[in-house]
Amino acid sequence: MDSNGSGRIDWNVWLREIREIGFTNTLLNFEPNNVGQIDLERAHPGGLAQLAAARTGVLSNLFRDPLAFSRAYSAAKRIKQRAEILDSQFGIKSLGLVGGLVNLEHDGFDLALPILIWPLTLERKTDDFELRLGEHPRVNPGLVEALEVSYGARVDEGLLLSLLGAGADLLPISALEYLANLAGPTANLETRRILAVGTFATESIELHADVKQNETPLLRALAGLEAEIQRPTSDTSPASETLIISDADIVQRTVVARAIAGDSFAVETLPGCGYTQTVVNTIAGLVAANKRVLVVAPRRQTLSELADRFAGLGLGGLAIRSESTWFDVIAAISRNEKAVASNLDAPLELRTSAESRVSEYLDLLVKRDEKVGLSVSECLVALAKLSLMARAPQTSARIKPQYLLDESHRSSALELLYQAHDLGEFNFASTETAWFQAKFDTQAQVDEALELASRLEKTVLPELTNLLDSFIRKSHFRPAATVEDWGVYLRLFVGIRESLARFVPEVFDRPLDELIAATGPRTAKSELSGSSRRRLKKLAKEYIRPGMSVGDLHVALTAANEQRQAWQQYSLNENKPEVPTGINEALIAYQNFVTDLASLQSHVDDDASAKPLLKMPLLELAKALSSMAADREPLENLEVRNALREQLREQGISALARDLANLKVKREHLAAELDLSWWQSALEYLVARDASVMKYTAEQIDSIEEDFAAADSAVNFESRAHLAYELSLKWHKALADHADQAANLKALLRTKQATFKSLKAAAPDIYGNLVPVVMTSPYLVSRELTEDRFDVALILDAAGTTVAENIAALQRVEQVISFGDEAIAAPGGFEVECHEYSLKRERIVPSVHSAVANSHDLVVLKKSWRPNGQALGALINREFYQNRILFAPTAAEFLGNSNLLIELITSGIGSSTKGTSAVESPDAEVDRVVSLVLKHAAEQPEDSLLVATASKLHADRIDQALRIALKSKAELEEFFDSHGREKFEVTSVASLSHRVADRVIFSIGFGTDGEGRAPEIIGELSAPAGRRHLANLLVSARNSITIVSCFGSEKLQQGGPLNVNNLLAEVLDGSKLAPAEEFDEDPLLQDLSLRLAKLGARVELNLGGQLPLVVSYANKAAAVLPDWNLAGDSISERVRLRPALLKAMGWRVVRVHTFELFADPEALAIRIGESLGMQLTKRPQTLFDVPAFDESDEAWGDRAESNDSRLKNDKPPHWG
Repeated sequence: MDSNGSGRIDWNVWLREIREIGFTNTLLNFEPNNVGQIDLERAHPGGLAQLAAARTGVLSNLFRDPLAFSRAYSAAKRIKQRAEILDSQFGIKSLGLVGGLVNLEHDGFDLALPILIWPLTLERKTDDFELRLGEHPRVNPGLVEALEVSYGARVDEGLLLSLLGAGADLLPISALEYLANLAGPTANLETRRILAVGTFATESIELHADVKQNETPLLRALAGLEAEIQRPTSDTSPASETLIISDADIVQRTVVARAIAGDSFAVETLPGCGYTQTVVNTIAGLVAANKRVLVVAPRRQTLSELADRFAGLGLGGLAIRSESTWFDVIAAISRNEKAVASNLDAPLELRTSAESRVSEYLDLLVKRDEKVGLSVSECLVALAKLSLMARAPQTSARIKPQYLLDESHRSSALELLYQAHDLGEFNFASTETAWFQAKFDTQAQVDEALELASRLEKTVLPELTNLLDSFIRKSHFRPAATVEDWGVYLRLFVGIRESLARFVPEVFDRPLDELIAATGPRTAKSELSGSSRRRLKKLAKEYIRPGMSVGDLHVALTAANEQRQAWQQYSLNENKPEVPTGINEALIAYQNFVTDLASLQSHVDDDASAKPLLKMPLLELAKALSSMAADREPLENLEVRNALREQLREQGISALARDLANLKVKREHLAAELDLSWWQSALEYLVARDASVMKYTAEQIDSIEEDFAAADSAVNFESRAHLAYELSLKWHKALADHADQAANLKALLRTKQATFKSLKAAAPDIYGNLVPVVMTSPYLVSRELTEDRFDVALILDAAGTTVAENIAALQRVEQVISFGDEAIAAPGGFEVECHEYSLKRERIVPSVHSAVANSHDLVVLKKSWRPNGQALGALINREFYQNRILFAPTAAEFLGNSNLLIELITSGIGSSTKGTSAVESPDAEVDRVVSLVLKHAAEQPEDSLLVATASKLHADRIDQALRIALKSKAELEEFFDSHGREKFEVTSVASLSHRVADRVIFSIGFGTDGEGRAPEIIGELSAPAGRRHLANLLVSARNSITIVSCFGSEKLQQGGPLNVNNLLAEVLDGSKLAPAEEFDEDPLLQDLSLRLAKLGARVELNLGGQLPLVVSYANKAAAVLPDWNLAGDSISERVRLRPALLKAMGWRVVRVHTFELFADPEALAIRIGESLGMQLTKRPQTLFDVPAFDESDEAWGDRAESNDSRLKNDKPPHWG
């Protein structure tokens, strides 16, 4: 904007844009307009007199001729509709009656200026309109300025208004004469009488007059004159201390922090990504930082949403709206009076403590060990990946920690394993040969062992078995199981033989415990008296064989008693202990055999888990000896094998080699087996070094996360209470310091009317504390806030307005933050007055949002927090937002339910509207929309509804048909007056502006031609802004969109302006989830998904690129959130906000913890399945029905211990 090359702002550019607001300005250049005006000069005199006297009248009384009434009625509908659009979308109250006209054309000025403007309301009364005039007319500010500039004449507005009087004439001749005389005798201005109802706006005149042309750094930057783009200069990280009153993600917190730091920047608000909550938090943060805030937005719904959000958070009246000033001020005072002290420090400490515990656990999973350079999570993922292989490795061998520290160890170890495989080390398992991992130093040892094994197997073992089996049978002992059992039996036989040599056989007839006690040493605890001991000793000596001498009777009796007990243990009957003949020869043969086995044992594998030969069952021992005698291949290449085994030991993988041999692993599987052993050993090493991760159970983790979520929510709640209390303290201090102003304020509020000007005039020192935030339309700033200054301006819906339109706000601040979305809005301007053909902005003017983004910085809100998902989300994201929106699919979408409904009309296509194309506004489509609207009003009145169409004519016909239909359905009228700012509306897509409703009906408004083809030009969708209109429409629905069409996608002609037809074809094809992009599969979740699928559940990994694993069964769906893959940039997002959003989206949230899944994935899969209603755990079933009491024994007088059952079973033999 440096058109003159002076390095200064060219104000003429912005001033010209301000003058072009509304395209034409009837208050500066009045022209009669039958389309957008009602000329009351042509009204019936009686009706006009009544209107002037009573200030109210009906249109039918003003125009009594049917044709004149019809024209006036049509104009009234257009005027009222335009006035409502200007009021709701731009904050401009334009409906009025202008009276009198001053024409300056004879003096060379192209000006025809109405004199007075009466505020007016138009209320529909069945088939008529009622006009209500306001009591206080205004003097046209354009007239005041024009007369002063052109003639130097100052209009005394008070005097002029006083000339009106209270007579029946709205515009007395004296008012015209006053103005004619005011310009002086040389002036040739013409005054005449007019009375016209229409839409008239003074805002552009006031904005133009308000421009002070004072250059500020902010305005120079927006004009493109600053040399450098402003960047954050202070600590604006989200970790900075900022007051947050509503849930916010990390980007939203960054916006708040930067705002408080004083940065100017733009915020791109992608649909559903927390636009309102970001603004709410930003305003609260700025107020807490003692900054005055000016919030401007053309759309009234935007400001009302903010006011409602603050009220819902307990901060009603924090931001005061210009159109509801008195109401909001009362809410602010009420809040200030009710506020109580709040302790924000306590919940902050709790949250910090809980956050540290959650972070500690999550950090443990990803913390890298300083020695091995690995984390627990990496080990678990690697192990899970191995388990998913087609042939999963199976080894249970471990590698010692010292070998894990050297990464090169793995490659050398694998090379050794390959050599071992090639040498045949893995050809035989321990179950296939007794020489598995045999140890020999020389070939001579091998030959000796082979010969010994052969001899033992062929002769020694069979002979010894026969000999000892005969002893065992004679003694009626249990058969021996092992060689070790033979030794036990032989030692028992020898002991008994020695005892029978000392004692008579009767010594084994009874226990000898008392005799043993009597012959033993005397102790203090002995219970035997001296006489008893003498008697028992005498009895014990009677067991000694005559002529025998026993040196230690106590020891001998103890041995005999133990032999007696052993005999009873091994014997199969109650025969007395006896000694078989030939026991000496058998004992010698056994000892020689054991010695030979020990010789062989010294050469076999020394694995601790292998059974020694002595302990082997005799059949296994026979097989082992047979194997030793016959197997020679495992003993070949002995020197090479010994050298290789030594290398394996040095590398710490000898145990792994032994296990691989047992598993008979093929060469191509050796690497996987080594990896399994290595990663499992690494995991155990990490846990051994820091076992703190093992102290967390699933229940403990859930408890920690619940504690954090509760504390995080409490901080938000207490932050709101803290802010309310701080504002309350300032309020009470201001009242105490300025009691006189407080009285003035009280008197003003009793009138139940207030403006910012009147509030500031009544209590200038209280005003700032009472009104820290002002919310108004950018077009009203110059009128409402004449002398006010602010620290920062927040420009909302900024993509739809220009710098010039916001200049009044921008010149009152040093900092600006704009919020906007250029995909759905552009500064296209608006018409103040209706014309037969709509006017458009001739030049493309950049938005204030793009100006702020280009001159300063841009932050993008791209995480969707919309709980109902987004109809046609994939199309919207791809076509309008370059796939930047991060939104998760809803459970309903995954289950096949869509929030997009297609109502296809296949019959009755055609329009009865005269003078229009036969394909525009088909009757059948009008009827279908009316029936859908009435159905919604009857069945879902709690949801707001919006009807949009691509045809202005179609919108008018739907509106007319609805009014006719409602005449017979009076019970539904309440719905059409409900929902406040989201009141039911039928509009064209071009008229939409950031409009939001729970449900949207999009009626295309065009049918097919005689050949069944859809038109190439589809109304407003085919306009230059058609793509933006379609985008705005699609993002307007909070819950669902219903599309009513007379043709399917196949009937649409390809292409069309801006390729809109192709987009519309995709819309008509219905909603589909975005195709899954390629992603790195998570082995742990992949394993879990396979288990869930086997249980009968439907599973999908990485759904929409946002949910790592989802599972459904029947009509229930769950989102599985593993703790190593939690989405979010902060603990709050990961633990609380994200799970809460998914629950709101219909998902059952299942938190999965790393070790829980790794330890028992099957149990976890069953738990998830059962949570979805799957019957997986077998429950014990009752085998027999429990009999009723009447059928029990007690009921018949019998005792419970009746003999009935015994008698039933005690049958005589001949019964069979």
